[in-house]
Amino acid sequence: MRSDLKNMRLKLVEYLSCPNCSTDLSLEVLVKEGEEILTGLLFCEKGHTFPITGGIPRMLPSSLAEYSHKILDSIPPEREPELEELIKKVKACSPDEDYDIGTRKNFSNEWDNHDIGGRTWAMELEDRVKWFFLDSIRIPEPELDGKMMLDAGCGNGSQSVAYTKFGLEVIALDLSSGLEKGYEFRDRYESGAPSRVHFVQADLQNPPLKKGLFDIIHSAGVLHHTPNTERTFRALTPLLKESGTFYVWLYKYEAVVTPIVNSLRAITTRIPQGLFAQIAQIGSVPFIGFCWLVDKLGIRKYEIPDRREAVIAVHDIFGAPYAHYHSFDEVVDWFHSEGMLEVWPCNDDRRGFGVCGR
Repeated sequence: MRSDLKNMRLKLVEYLSCPNCSTDLSLEVLVKEGEEILTGLLFCEKGHTFPITGGIPRMLPSSLAEYSHKILDSIPPEREPELEELIKKVKACSPDEDYDIGTRKNFSNEWDNHDIGGRTWAMELEDRVKWFFLDSIRIPEPELDGKMMLDAGCGNGSQSVAYTKFGLEVIALDLSSGLEKGYEFRDRYESGAPSRVHFVQADLQNPPLKKGLFDIIHSAGVLHHTPNTERTFRALTPLLKESGTFYVWLYKYEAVVTPIVNSLRAITTRIPQGLFAQIAQIGSVPFIGFCWLVDKLGIRKYEIPDRREAVIAVHDIFGAPYAHYHSFDEVVDWFHSEGMLEVWPCNDDRRGFGVCGR
């Protein structure tokens, strides 16, 4: 790593490792604004190379090919001789197969509809932080200051930003482009600290982070959307410090609702993502009507979503290629097998449940 880079906010490089070989990464800065690296390249000693664009490291197998034009356009002519080898590598790269392009596209399309700083799942930001985080992790607020936290599957990234108000250093990972909303939200959220939240586009099954780094790993409503929930859980646990805390919120099986949803998903998940994004816009209207009717009839309590929230919900429920269902006892067994002796339930509601352990 170049010695003059001390803080990607430059310190992010110290936390990252190559997702292919787990070695340290070096950094080549191409465009910098103050302490913020907007464009650059990360590379390991074995030659695996990943781009930084829009201030976000893109650490997926297909990223270098996907963003090659942006990287090449950012290189000043006067630097071309010294970067000749890297330029050749970028020009020669070919797209690697993306392990789950369907999931990535669905959630990117989903979060395109998020109003930056707006509600998510019919909950205001501060309510989500309290319900999914403060009320669940059993760590007093004053003790959060200075701790390292991984937001594993950050979605639109607004909660990742909000966590910094407690003095947490947060690394927020997501597969989709939704994290770009969080990146933009950093400077809008007055209570937070933009320099303490770092967004990285990456695969949770193969996280590009150093082992034993985090005091807290938090993942709300995400792991069940990966190809194998348990395998993803076990890919993340090595990142936790020995005394660390791990929280997950997952779907549970509902005897009546789940079979109906799954029968519809058997059709909707086969629709091309571009077409489904259009269908979600149209389908948001009857979805709002459904929520209103069920709430009025007293069948189930619903907060009536606005149009944006309804589109997001349709994507999440019917567009995600994977949606696994689990039980509390099953997940507790995962925690125990990873050596977590203290495990407790939290956030049990109609669709899912939380489990936290340390």
